[in-house]
Amino acid sequence: MKKILIVDDAPDSRLILKSMLRNYDVDVVEACDGNEGWKKIVAEQPDLVLLDLHMPEKDGFTILEDLEEEWMGIPVIVVSGDTQDETIDACNYYGAKAFLKKPVILEEFKEAIKVLPL
Repeated sequence: MKKILIVDDAPDSRLILKSMLRNYDVDVVEACDGNEGWKKIVAEQPDLVLLDLHMPEKDGFTILEDLEEEWMGIPVIVVSGDTQDETIDACNYYGAKAFLKKPVILEEFKEAIKVLPL
């Protein structure tokens, strides 16, 4: 079974993403901030990370940079309300496989999640 880690400081955002994954045969793990998210990435080695950008402690940009630096090869889909071109460009530069704006549209989510064969 594939493991997906949701890293977002907003409980309602984690709940929405988790509900969008309920029809997939996956194990969902959650983290409520960037520090917890990084620890779970290292410990759990998820098959995919759904990552918010603006969080306390350690932000999503730092996690993207750390993933690239460590050559972990874990695909990341960024889920953020920050849709500035510079933000999206930075996410792409650091290897994000997709960028979804909040609120997430189900059809866009289904298309983005295809980076992980389920």
